[in-house]
Amino acid sequence: MKALVLKELGGPLMLEDLPMPQPGPGEVLVRVRACGLGLTLVWNRNGRGGARGKLPRIIGHEVAGDVTQVGPYVDGFKPGDRVNVYYYLICGNCRWCDRGRDDLCENQAGVVGRQIDGGLAEYVKLPARNLCHLPPEISYVDAAVTADAIATPVHVLRERAQLRAPDTVLVVGAGGGVGIHMVQMAKVLGASQVIAVDINAEKLALAQQNGADDVINSLEVSFDEEVLRLTGGRGVDVVVEMVGVTETLERSLRSLGKGGRLVWVGTYDGNAILPVTQDSLRGECLLMGTRYCARHELAEAVELVARGRIRPTVTRICQLEEADAVLRSIERMELAGRACAVLQ
Repeated sequence: MKALVLKELGGPLMLEDLPMPQPGPGEVLVRVRACGLGLTLVWNRNGRGGARGKLPRIIGHEVAGDVTQVGPYVDGFKPGDRVNVYYYLICGNCRWCDRGRDDLCENQAGVVGRQIDGGLAEYVKLPARNLCHLPPEISYVDAAVTADAIATPVHVLRERAQLRAPDTVLVVGAGGGVGIHMVQMAKVLGASQVIAVDINAEKLALAQQNGADDVINSLEVSFDEEVLRLTGGRGVDVVVEMVGVTETLERSLRSLGKGGRLVWVGTYDGNAILPVTQDSLRGECLLMGTRYCARHELAEAVELVARGRIRPTVTRICQLEEADAVLRSIERMELAGRACAVLQ
């Protein structure tokens, strides 16, 4: 099979011919039809984000395709099934997995594309528990992007932020691959006003096309001051922080109104800090982190897309051999929306 192989952290992805993997007990072989490309892949290639897997490695976790083989002791999947992929390598048996909070698994063994090979290849071998069935009306490209860029907003806004109508929402980094779907999900959950923050006109225009009521270019104005102006001085009920550098975190906190919730989702700076004082938490504000999603939330995200409630915003489709260049563009913060590699 053809695969893009990472041989050194931060290095290029090399196109190689490799033996096709064979599924063992509890595993399946998936013919990859599409693999999403986003910032998480950039971090995985560069070695950020926890335990590093062994190299060489095939990265890529937003995977959609067809089951071609099943190993022993696999129930619920058969050759020909259309599937997408859950990112975390979970045990399925701990107290958190039993409660439907797989994202907090006590025995997590890593992630697809870091501790085991991922989807930037013609075939990928995966644990059966990491697969989600796809309805016939969802395309492979849409299903691949849904696996992270839409499943994450489902978890962030419903489980963590507890968003409900008529809350107001600020999305910082709204023009990126996850942020653009955060805007859509906020509207699905009944947000009365969604304010999008990003750094260029193309990303802000895309956010407006996807439901943002107001947009702010953070290179032109202090976005916290503009948020207060747009909300009549009240601030917003929910801030989703996708950028995660100290300056944006501080401005995000200042954008919260009474009873507001700030969810720190992503970060460009692993050493970023958010100084918190008693005064900054006035009005019973809540600050919280988040971890991807639970498996049932992935299935719910698939249903939202299949029913047309959320539209995957894929602005760049490429071939497998072009994926390295696309990831470099994402790393430079050039790409609005999501990218996806397609395989025939």
